[in-house]
Amino acid sequence: MNKIHNKVKLLNRESSLEFLPNLSNNLGPRIYIKRDDEGGRGGGGNKLRKYERIIADAIDKKADTLIIAGHFQSNAARELVGAACQLGLKSVVVCKTMIPEQNPTFNKNGNALLMKLMSADIIAIEQEDDFQTEMERIADNLREEGNVPYIIPFGGSNLLGSLGYLDCANEIIQQFKNVEEKAPDYIITPTGSGGTMAGLIAGFAIAETETRVLGFSVLHKNIEINRIVTSLMNEIIDNIKPNSTIKPNFKIDTNFVGDAYGIATEKGKRAIKMLAELEGIFLCPVYTSKAMAGLIDYIRNNKIGKDETIIFIHTGGMPLVHAYYNLYD
Repeated sequence: MNKIHNKVKLLNRESSLEFLPNLSNNLGPRIYIKRDDEGGRGGGGNKLRKYERIIADAIDKKADTLIIAGHFQSNAARELVGAACQLGLKSVVVCKTMIPEQNPTFNKNGNALLMKLMSADIIAIEQEDDFQTEMERIADNLREEGNVPYIIPFGGSNLLGSLGYLDCANEIIQQFKNVEEKAPDYIITPTGSGGTMAGLIAGFAIAETETRVLGFSVLHKNIEINRIVTSLMNEIIDNIKPNSTIKPNFKIDTNFVGDAYGIATEKGKRAIKMLAELEGIFLCPVYTSKAMAGLIDYIRNNKIGKDETIIFIHTGGMPLVHAYYNLYD
């Protein structure tokens, strides 16, 4: 089977698409949320869509150990460890400090605690060490011990991983027809390593909708994220619909990153509280809160009209809330 179609099953079902009546009444537009924080092992989240093809490729290559780079509060690492447990594979998480410790238990709470409960093999490296070099060194050691390692791309954001969000775009198109009988005007997503946004852009473009994908960067403060997303998006389109004249419709805003990756912003903190109070849904300080802060800002400054329909992609990460337990002290 062509590896772009080969998947392991990590998601039990389609994630739900929910209308947010209280948030909509507060802000004006009709706002829905795609609950990719639901379902799957290890705490749920957007990486599971990405891992369905990536891990299928690893299994096809007879791998028995998955290696990923991240930090002690990494959603990507926590989700990978959960998927490995589900499939009977070993996992190694190569960790270094990417986020300054926010409190005395920061590296022991949240995702770090969940990975410990799943008995992940966490290898700490120095901050100046190169992730790729260290992962390759660990992979070599594993081979010498008779194992077959497979290195996961950063954030699951390569072609195989990004195709998971082409799947999500198609899922949304079908779900939204049942409630609005048309395509949404906007898809809102946080974007870090770029694969989630690239897959969404490609999916809506290939389907020839007029939906605009608006991404709020949580990692890069410059044009680098545009280069990453555009490259992945083009690779997807070239593989799914080569020689096409598709015109993707998207924008990336880098103004809501704040001081740095993983550092909560005041607007993000207010967005977490707002969605919790109005809808009983929890965002995380690192990813989804910054995207929701961007959405709120765009609506209040009339960059998105009150007559438009919006779908917010909840990429997960609720365990991160516990790691930032002193956010509202």
